[in-house]
Amino acid sequence: MSNFKFLPVLISLFSILSATACDDNSNGNSGPNGNGQTPGAGTWKVTYFFDKKDETGNYAAYTFEFGANGSMSATNGSQTWNGTWGTGFDDSANKFLIDFNGAVPSALSEIEEDWRIIQMTDTFMHFEHTSGGNGDTDILKFARN
Repeated sequence: MSNFKFLPVLISLFSILSATACDDNSNGNSGPNGNGQTPGAGTWKVTYFFDKKDETGNYAAYTFEFGANGSMSATNGSQTWNGTWGTGFDDSANKFLIDFNGAVPSALSEIEEDWRIIQMTDTFMHFEHTSGGNGDTDILKFARN
């Protein structure tokens, strides 16, 4: 009969564990409209890029377009590179993810990251990324043309 004394405790513990196991996964990429923040239509320019030093000049000739369906392109003169963008929630922050298809110039590979969203409006985007290796913080800002 002493085993029945623990039955209410086990039922309570099982209920608590079941409730926490149903918590949704908030660490994944939730697609282009995952957190309700999307880039405005039109072309965008990098107005500031900092990676240990100001490297904004590397992006002077590039324009970027972000499609509503998560597609994106970067154009430099007559060359265009396609990729995807998305939003998600990771490390307790809203993120903006940039990924290009295939080989790209080094300037574009530098911005292929999961950027923490600092500010995002129809005409301005400010992102930051902290490196896991050395703890440096990169800064990326776009303005719509």
